[in-house]
Amino acid sequence: MKVDCIIDGKTLSLSLNSNKPLSMILMENIHNESIKSCCNGRFCGKCVVLLEGKAVLSCLVPAFEIRGKNIVTLESFQTTKDYQDIEKAYSIVKASPCPSCFASRTLLIQSLVSMNEKDENDIKKEMELMDCNCMDTEDIIKVVQVAIEIRRRRRARRS
Repeated sequence: MKVDCIIDGKTLSLSLNSNKPLSMILMENIHNESIKSCCNGRFCGKCVVLLEGKAVLSCLVPAFEIRGKNIVTLESFQTTKDYQDIEKAYSIVKASPCPSCFASRTLLIQSLVSMNEKDENDIKKEMELMDCNCMDTEDIIKVVQVAIEIRRRRRARRS
């Protein structure tokens, strides 16, 4: 089947098996470096991408579901001011994810920040997508809350 979508700002037309998972599309067809090849559908949380701005496990998204959708991986997200907000929050909180989960955890945090999610229970629930224990739960909550405040201030200055 033919799938038209936008991945990291590039409009693509791909010929794919309709059930091929997005993680495999990103690794095999797009040669994306931030999607960890160790995932292979094991629900480890290391293949998170933003699909229409929402964090999803790309190993669970079949090709037919990405038709006409916008997908963002860490590669393109790192070029944004929103990424800089999260990077500053990591620095302020003095906590950062390990290299193995950095891409996925950062995109999960972006999803929460973009929704202005401040509820600690909701943040914890979203972070359950990750099986890596490199960051303390309280530090993750602080990073999200600090990033929300940094983004709010940055946008207020622009107005």
